[in-house]
Amino acid sequence: MSQPDRNAPYLLGHDVGGTKLAVVIADRNGNILHKVRRPTEADRGPEAVVATLVDMSREAMARACLSSSDLAGVGVSCGGPLDTETGVVYAPPNLPGWDEVPLKAWLEDALSLPAFVENDANACALAEWSFGAGRGFRHMVYMTMSTGIGGGIILDGRLYRGPNDTAGEVGHMTIVENGPACGCGKRGCLESLCSGPSIARRAREKAQAAPDSLLIAFAGGDPDRITAETVMDAARKNDPCARQIVDETARYMATGLGNIVNVLNPEIIVIGTILVKAGDLLLEPIRDYLRRETWERVYDTVRVEAAGLGDEVGDLAAIAVIKQAVQTEGSS
Repeated sequence: MSQPDRNAPYLLGHDVGGTKLAVVIADRNGNILHKVRRPTEADRGPEAVVATLVDMSREAMARACLSSSDLAGVGVSCGGPLDTETGVVYAPPNLPGWDEVPLKAWLEDALSLPAFVENDANACALAEWSFGAGRGFRHMVYMTMSTGIGGGIILDGRLYRGPNDTAGEVGHMTIVENGPACGCGKRGCLESLCSGPSIARRAREKAQAAPDSLLIAFAGGDPDRITAETVMDAARKNDPCARQIVDETARYMATGLGNIVNVLNPEIIVIGTILVKAGDLLLEPIRDYLRRETWERVYDTVRVEAAGLGDEVGDLAAIAVIKQAVQTEGSS
């Protein structure tokens, strides 16, 4: 059951997160017909979670008045590590107890539909490329900018995974030698400098020496409550500390983007989450610094844009996985 049905008009998507599950039915253009959400309750174990996904799928099909024959297959967005060929999930940090779970096989057996499993960062990249800011481009790099910094790479119209599904780890290039510790075990990674928690950490350090900063006022007087959102809010009010943090973040991001652009020469880099909320406050200085990090000919080719799907990216990530499977099968 490895091939999707190219003639079926609708797509079924499963978004498997540590706290919530979402099952979505959409058409080929990403228009959502029906969506079902439930808590993951991962402590029940993987078999119980998959049983919930199957039940949610049947509920979504019934409410959309569709049968399995109307669906091309199932796309699954799930935290890795995982093997996209076998669909086996290997102990994701947000899904305790999921050690070598044959997610693809279980779903195919239960739903009698072909299933395709993708790590969530790659799935979001596919969503932005298929339905969002990356639509119409053949060479795109997508980056999340939230609790961590992840990514996905589209080269020549196809998702690039690497030989063992680990390509796109853009957050773990070294930006500052012997810089802040990163969760991956290295120091000075892009993620350790520009993720939400990292921005907040640097802001708290600066605020300690500037008690009159709006950073502290906007955090209710408690520096420990400063977040990346606090920084952006204070920067919009021209707070010097906050503006300095934004400028540093833009410079670090541009250094990382410069490495990506000089190596891959993409047409567009799409950045989500924090950058979407910050808008031009962060985007414009990133673009300005990036010009200094790249050759002029390369810089003139690439665009850096905020992600376009907003809160819908999670719903459409899994849909994009099955859409890509259909297109890949159709071109083979």
